[in-house]
Amino acid sequence: MADLLPDTKRLSIWNLSGEASFHPVFLALFTALLFFPGLGARDFWAPVEPRYAEIARVMLAKGEWLIPTVNGQLYTDKPILYFWLVLLGSKLVGSVSEWTVRLPSALSAVGLVFTTYFLGRDLFNARIGLLASIVLATSARVLWEARWAHTDMTFTFLFTLSLYFFAKAVFQSREGKGFLLAYALMGFAALAKGLIGIVLPGLIMLAFVTVRREWRTLFEWRLFGGMAIFLLVTAPWFAAVSWATGGKWLEDFIWVHHIQRYTGGAGHREPFFYYFVNLPADFLPWTIFAIPAIFAYWPRFRLLREPIPLFLFAWFIAVFLFFDLSDTKRGLYLLPIIPPAAIFVACYFYDLMERRIPESSLHRWLTLLFFNLLWVASLSPPVVAWFFYREALRVSFPFALVMAGGGLITVRSIWRRLPSRVFFWTAFTTAGGMLCLAVWVLPLLDPYKSPRFLSLQIKEIAASTEPLYVYADSMNDFNFYTEREVIPILSSEAELRQAISKAPSIYLLIRERDSKRLALGKGARVMAERGVGDKKWSLIRLSQEEIGDHAAGSG
Repeated sequence: MADLLPDTKRLSIWNLSGEASFHPVFLALFTALLFFPGLGARDFWAPVEPRYAEIARVMLAKGEWLIPTVNGQLYTDKPILYFWLVLLGSKLVGSVSEWTVRLPSALSAVGLVFTTYFLGRDLFNARIGLLASIVLATSARVLWEARWAHTDMTFTFLFTLSLYFFAKAVFQSREGKGFLLAYALMGFAALAKGLIGIVLPGLIMLAFVTVRREWRTLFEWRLFGGMAIFLLVTAPWFAAVSWATGGKWLEDFIWVHHIQRYTGGAGHREPFFYYFVNLPADFLPWTIFAIPAIFAYWPRFRLLREPIPLFLFAWFIAVFLFFDLSDTKRGLYLLPIIPPAAIFVACYFYDLMERRIPESSLHRWLTLLFFNLLWVASLSPPVVAWFFYREALRVSFPFALVMAGGGLITVRSIWRRLPSRVFFWTAFTTAGGMLCLAVWVLPLLDPYKSPRFLSLQIKEIAASTEPLYVYADSMNDFNFYTEREVIPILSSEAELRQAISKAPSIYLLIRERDSKRLALGKGARVMAERGVGDKKWSLIRLSQEEIGDHAAGSG
């Protein structure tokens, strides 16, 4: 694993060379091309994206920077940092849009790529740093989350940056400033996603010290000063929002979204083996190389006695076990372990390129199998589009060309035993395929994922002063695209009749299945209809007189 030890002499040579000095420029151009084209090309997709967008839209309209709300209710799921970032971008351009809501994730992905580069460079050498940053940038989960409005990419960037300064202070400078900066970044990570901003780094540090049995080093870590800085970053907002909501925000945040979610699987209960299946898929295409890398380095397991490889191993295992032991599991929760996994694969490719380790038969045949399957499978999108969705035929060709062509060239490079070309074409194929998806393919799915068109019809039909309700649906797509801060949710026929009794007429958004079950009949006037995926939505106008006559006739 590149000897799994930093070669300071080699590192200094790389840092002084023109090639190493060009790495940040290359990464800036690479990430700009990878994460930003088509960032706002598609609509918000439920459930999380329209919720975040609506929270930011309401906060911007009200000039609110303290309390997040959605559909008139207090939002206690996540802290404030991501919404602040969205508000800053939206303030600059004048409105909340698909682009401004996803921008913090894209920028955080750029930051994560650079942080991974600096980790690999400072712990090993500049070439490993460059390889690791490319591996991370082109892994499936990072590519997806960089273009999705989630807090997880922002959290992972801040979390990784805090560990970078911690590792730099432990292994190189031993200066207190590095530790204190790490604690400050943990505070910002907590403002992005919650208490795991301090819990996860704490577990990693504890695991590292426990295995090394170097308890005295704890005194060098500025724990008391660090906790003071952490509280200085986090306490003002947490205290302010708790005070403004009578303690309700903090109570729900801790009890519901931390304790119950970890122990009770709130909405995302999965079996214990979930991550063993999910993580390999999220790390594609580099999982195919990680498998032979594990076998290649297994005889050198003793290198984990060295501090740097042990630190990276503790990072990976501590985070993996923490989330695997939780009842609540989601694939994106393991985003924080992609950086050490990327460094591991980078070390493997570096050793292959430098001929320090041989290319095993497992490596050869596993990669040949994968990339042959890839290029063959990549020929299918145009065929599928021809038979099922002709509108996508034109855009399916660039995607198929990039994936099939890149897969074939990678197969040729594997056959010729050229690891540097294998690495390049793997990264190029993945990046090119993702760009084709983001710019051309994914926007075609909007009619199946987004109610924007129906929402625009609603805005034309129902004035903003007229009451609008939604039946048995808690998504916030309609809030954002109709620009209504509150669309009350009705969950029963009794609630529906109560709503009708409060106004001469109301508008109701309802799915076809619920409409049939309620048997609204002649008392309902359908004003607009549209399918969104497998759901057919109707905008229905209901009046007291028509519903009353219908109910009397039914009786």
